[in-house]
Amino acid sequence: MNKIEKVSIALQPSVYNTFRALNNTVALTLSEYVDNSVQSYLDNKEKLLQINKDYFFEVSIEVDQKANQIIIKDNAAGIDSLNYLRAFEPANIPLDNTKLNEFGMGMKTASVWLANKWSVNTKAIGETIERFTEFDLQKVIAENKEELIVTETPKDEVEHYTEIILSELSHNAPSAHQMDKVRRHLASIYRIFLRNEEIKIIVNGENLQAPKYEILNVPFFKESNGKDILWKKDIDFQIGKYKAKGFIAILKAIQNNANGLVLLRRGRVIVGGDEDRFFPSSIFGAAGNFRYKRLFGELELEGFDVTFNKNGFTDEENLNAFIDALRDELKDPNLNLLSQADNFRVKTKEENSKIAEKIINSQKKDIVNEPITDKIKKVEDLGADRINTLKDEQIIEEALSLGSVLDSFDYEGVAYKFQVDLINEDESDALYSVKQIIIHEGMFEVPCVICKINLAHPFFNRFEQFRKANDYEPIMAIFKSFALAEFLATKKSMQYPSELRTLFNNYIVQE
Repeated sequence: MNKIEKVSIALQPSVYNTFRALNNTVALTLSEYVDNSVQSYLDNKEKLLQINKDYFFEVSIEVDQKANQIIIKDNAAGIDSLNYLRAFEPANIPLDNTKLNEFGMGMKTASVWLANKWSVNTKAIGETIERFTEFDLQKVIAENKEELIVTETPKDEVEHYTEIILSELSHNAPSAHQMDKVRRHLASIYRIFLRNEEIKIIVNGENLQAPKYEILNVPFFKESNGKDILWKKDIDFQIGKYKAKGFIAILKAIQNNANGLVLLRRGRVIVGGDEDRFFPSSIFGAAGNFRYKRLFGELELEGFDVTFNKNGFTDEENLNAFIDALRDELKDPNLNLLSQADNFRVKTKEENSKIAEKIINSQKKDIVNEPITDKIKKVEDLGADRINTLKDEQIIEEALSLGSVLDSFDYEGVAYKFQVDLINEDESDALYSVKQIIIHEGMFEVPCVICKINLAHPFFNRFEQFRKANDYEPIMAIFKSFALAEFLATKKSMQYPSELRTLFNNYIVQE
């Protein structure tokens, strides 16, 4: 094992400015570090398991706004002496460029894009040396540096890790409000590895989970009484050197940002990792139609080259022609996905007509002697009693949660948490409440909209339908919609937006 005292970084100063100005996203930039870590793990999996049979690979990313730094750590095999010089030399392409770290530029460009200073501390498995080097962009440019000093420290040969610290972050670095989107994007990019439970990726203390989508499982639209069919087509398609393997399916329910194709290469998402899915018109048709909204899929491609920052394919013409040819696979008479996606409706007009008739008949039977006018008068009287209204709201807000569901959304560039709490509070006439607070996630303050739903309210005892957990789902969706509508009304500066909820709470007691 040779002693390494310096590494070459020879580049013209103007090139660093080019790196900083690259059109990129935070998640794609951070993925360059994850690519290197994952590939190190894959290349040395046997060695790692020999040392520790319980070994499990993980990489963590910690963005600390207060310290103005980003720390990326992994427990992979480290950067060994054979690859150390290459890791720092610009455009020194790996001998084997068929893997995730194919261009030999990922760590360098990503680090300059995100920060003015960065350091790498690594210990390779099977070696007895830890190596440390640091890069200061301003010094490198001012002094026209072409080499970095490497510090070597003795370590036990079974240790293995890499830690990269980025400091003096650039304007490209993520804000606190971007972190939810960064997590979702990274989870999407590495969905295959995460689904296989082969790796763990942690971002600001949160384990990333691969996205999951339910697939439609109903009869063919022309045979409504036929047997259920899982509307998923496995794809194994090839033309010459070009290959596609994966699936295309129909979503159980139309869902924003779930439809469209996700294109992968070497197990990693290239196109469709964020909210920009691939919608070839030959398969999806015009934007907005049922097929466009319902079809989704994941295709692992071979034979296509990717762009420098791995956010697209370079040979778009051949890719589009290949996808056009793939279309016929989806018209299999035994599983015609395109026809089903075009024509399937959750309920037919005839079915809805029958349901409507039953609803009307039921409502007519339930009409009581007390006119709606009298109910409205009671609601107005209750609304005038502001003290009791506020008391009811306070009881709900202070009630202990039986369970919570936490979601997130973006509004005008700000990331919000959306928490739904189920409570049991029979001392209040309020069916639900909405409140916006600030919660702390590690070092960050995050705005959170909390909707509390009172399961002890008489409304739930009045109808026999509310007996099982699934029975509550439709009404829960309504309350969540009311909560978000009130949030939006507040943001749009509507006067007294909570009046909508107060009137709703008062009126539903009268039903």
